Amino acid sequence: MNKTAATYFSAFLIGLIDGMIIPLTIFCFLSGLGKPADLVWNYTGYAALLTATLLAVGGFFTRREELSHTHDKRILNVYRGLDVADHIKEDLIKDAQRESDEWKSDWKQNAAPVEPLRPFGYAATIFTGYIAGGILVLANANRFVLPHYSFFLVPAGLLIIAGFIKYRLFGRPVWGGVILTAGAGILAAAGAYWIGALI
Repeated sequence: MNKTAATYFSAFLIGLIDGMIIPLTIFCFLSGLGKPADLVWNYTGYAALLTATLLAVGGFFTRREELSHTHDKRILNVYRGLDVADHIKEDLIKDAQRESDEWKSDWKQNAAPVEPLRPFGYAATIFTGYIAGGILVLANANRFVLPHYSFFLVPAGLLIIAGFIKYRLFGRPVWGGVILTAGAGILAAAGAYWIGALI
């Protein structure tokens, strides 16, 4: 996979994972409440579209700030404005710059070594991944019915694969990431179903 494709793919995975976990949890909760199937589907679809948009907007502004380096500048301005001795202020600024440089260097070594996506491309890719995740959840719900355990098998398998690839792309511990991604997602969904059923 070339560098540009890897960058888009990692952003897509971020959206895909959230796009499976959140709609799955909403679907399970509404099903647990005993809502009619058509309402569960509609509300899950609306919620997926809304949360995908919010995530994309957040991604857009986050990426824009990252590329403009305004975050680092704000921190340095805070340190410059402190009412402390000049030598302490200088040490704080140097420490902040050193930590920022070390973090960026470590990130470049562990993440896919590519130029970051522009804000709109990043947001659109996350949005697309999220919607794909929501579609997978609804397609699974069309085949398997709650509360049968088989309903959770496909989402669990997909989250395991997506988590594995995501953490591998970012150079992070893979198995911990798989457990965190799939385990947290399925537990949230199953918990939401049983909470809905108890209400």
